[in-house]
Amino acid sequence: MKYYTKEIWNEEGYQRTAGIKARDDVDVILEKNGYKGIEICMPQTDREGQNVLEKAGYHYRLMKVWDDCLSVTGEGDILVIQFPIVNHSVLLASCIRKARKRGVRIILLIHDLEILRAAIRGTTTRREKIRLRLEEETLLKNCDGIIVHNRNMKKKLASMGIPSSRMEVLGIFDYLIPEAGYAKTRADGPVVIAGALRPHKAGYAYHLPEGIGFNLYGVGYEADPQDNVRYLGSFEPDRLPEVMEGSFGLVWDGETTETCSGTYGEYLRINDPHKASLYLASGMPVIIWSEAALAPYITKNGCGITVDSIEEIPGRIADITAEEYDAIRSNTMRISDRLRKGKYTTRALERVLGQKE
Repeated sequence: MKYYTKEIWNEEGYQRTAGIKARDDVDVILEKNGYKGIEICMPQTDREGQNVLEKAGYHYRLMKVWDDCLSVTGEGDILVIQFPIVNHSVLLASCIRKARKRGVRIILLIHDLEILRAAIRGTTTRREKIRLRLEEETLLKNCDGIIVHNRNMKKKLASMGIPSSRMEVLGIFDYLIPEAGYAKTRADGPVVIAGALRPHKAGYAYHLPEGIGFNLYGVGYEADPQDNVRYLGSFEPDRLPEVMEGSFGLVWDGETTETCSGTYGEYLRINDPHKASLYLASGMPVIIWSEAALAPYITKNGCGITVDSIEEIPGRIADITAEEYDAIRSNTMRISDRLRKGKYTTRALERVLGQKE
């Protein structure tokens, strides 16, 4: 049998999926590929206010829940876990070891890795390092296969002692959209910025250059309107594609427009941002930082352009002819079709399951 874990919050008498767009899409793709969901149902608890003993007790209860839920798996079964788990636990690796002893093959599909972001920050405390080693590194070393974002992430994890033979590259995250849902694109349109717009994460969005328009969509925007910058509100992930209007979608992170900097900016060197998938699945070409891990994919597939700084964008777009933009848009629609059908996740699963130890 093929299974995947589906984390569920049990809160105030009702249940809800503890998911976000990327995780929910993977659930759908797995279902279409014959995987059966195993619900991991946990009470929602505020662990911030717990003392050491209370936290230890909660981790133990989490482990028991996982053990009980995974008891349906056995010899020859495959289990896909989206990682990190929503309700973090330092004891999850113990559950995984037990399942593997029963003959279950464990595959991790990586969404995010705090251990990599912590390495970028360089200010991680000893206590945090121990927690991350227990929550992430130990589990990565005790599974049968790992689907990572890109080659840069694979190389970084290999340097930490994770066997390269267990890792398979996703390439880019799929983005499922109900039927229509295409953005309104035109060569002379504004540049779109979609995502979290709070200053601490997207400081660059408050210093955008003149000479070109910007349409902003997302939560947390705190600036006053500018002549060339329009804030158009936030929308649900499934509705956002059809409301976006512009020429290109910008993939950028960090504090300044000069380069991607800080923890969030540097993380682009090893991370596949989900917003790139949003733009492409919506039929909108991408502008991305030239040093981002996803930049080679954009260049190879001709579905956007790379820049060293946001200041370059007005000039770069002005140099693109109508014919060139049409070609980029055509390539983007080809990629859009793949993302909407979940082809990258399906291919990565097939490859990681075909690996030999």
